[in-house]
Amino acid sequence: MRFMMFNRYYILSITLLSATLTFPLLSSVAGEPKTARVVVDVNDDAGSMTMTIDGKTALVYRYDSSVDLPHFDPFNSSSGRPMTVKITEPYPHHRSFWVAEERVHLEGQPERAGIYNALYSGVTDKTKSKWPVAPYKRRVVHVEFSGLKTDGDLAEIDEKLTWMNGDVPLLDELRHYRVRALDKGQYFLDFSFELRATYGNVTITRDASHYAIPYIRMNDTFNVEKGKGKIVNSEAGENQEGTHNQLATWVDYSAPLEGQQDSEGLACFIHSSKKPPHLWLTRDYGTWGPRGPKGFHVATFTINKGEIYDQRVGLLIHNGDAETGDVAKHYQAYCNGGL
Repeated sequence: MRFMMFNRYYILSITLLSATLTFPLLSSVAGEPKTARVVVDVNDDAGSMTMTIDGKTALVYRYDSSVDLPHFDPFNSSSGRPMTVKITEPYPHHRSFWVAEERVHLEGQPERAGIYNALYSGVTDKTKSKWPVAPYKRRVVHVEFSGLKTDGDLAEIDEKLTWMNGDVPLLDELRHYRVRALDKGQYFLDFSFELRATYGNVTITRDASHYAIPYIRMNDTFNVEKGKGKIVNSEAGENQEGTHNQLATWVDYSAPLEGQQDSEGLACFIHSSKKPPHLWLTRDYGTWGPRGPKGFHVATFTINKGEIYDQRVGLLIHNGDAETGDVAKHYQAYCNGGL
């Protein structure tokens, strides 16, 4: 499925230049404004976008010049505890919730750019940081937000980014974020993106270890290896052993609240337009994400100039585990247009 995000949702165009802008949710229908459940706060000086639901921070998106890859950090659970982590050992290049590819080659350029490992193209100064820091040779650059749309418990916004290798733009990435406030602190993110070969033919090379798009990294509280987390997929597979490289339409990561039996979780859905089931990357230590159809999870493919590669996933932040949180029912609602 191809989509043109910067046309389809175009209600209000915004250009953010060194400003802090807050967008409360108002009704798109004439009359009194609806109760503002979701607020989108864009702070271009800080390079962050915060989405609050019912007055509580749900998502923070970070895109300032100090980061190699723009990313969400954190995803907060319904009770407000962080579920993801942006930098950790032994894989400091992980970024909570992010999009990257292992090797990207623009036709005519002498080298392939490892966007997945962009962190290691930064400046190494052990007196200042344990890991490389900006400026990065390989990076993804935020260009602009646009297309804000608000209505009741719903917020939508578009983003344009450019993948760079030094001063050379490799491709453009166009994203659409749609956040819906649910009940009891739960919420849903519908995340669509396309990689567009704007500057020439682009060849992407994947391998078995570094492929999930998008990627998610749970923190130690939620992971299976160090915490009390549990991975379940749509086919009843459990943890890394039963879900890694297995076909599924969704995967769920959940963990109990401290000192309680009640759990909270984060489920990732593949939209039905992408023709699931797909294979998945899952790790007990916390990294996971969707791959592609069987036979495509390790691949080299080319996006011809002017064409796109796209993906659409949904992320459900829910109470309970996969069963008590009705993850399967929410997935069907997502595919049927009910989320």
